[in-house]
Amino acid sequence: MPSVKVSIFFGGLFIKKHEVLVKNCPHVMVGTPGPIMALVQNSSLNLKNAKHFVLDECDKMLGQLDMWRT
Repeated sequence: MPSVKVSIFFGGLFIKKHEVLVKNCPHVMVGTPGPIMALVQNSSLNLKNAKHFVLDECDKMLGQLDMWRT
């Protein structure tokens, strides 16, 4: 499927590099929570029209909520 554009978002890169990737209108976006949240908070990424949402490392995010500790 050469016509499908994919972008990957992970920590350690400047947010400006991620913003450029979003402007290229990828069909599929995969990312860790930090960069995705940063893009949403600075209005670079709008999830309003997203049909599916997959968040990498979500298990780490849930672990921080102390949901699994008793």
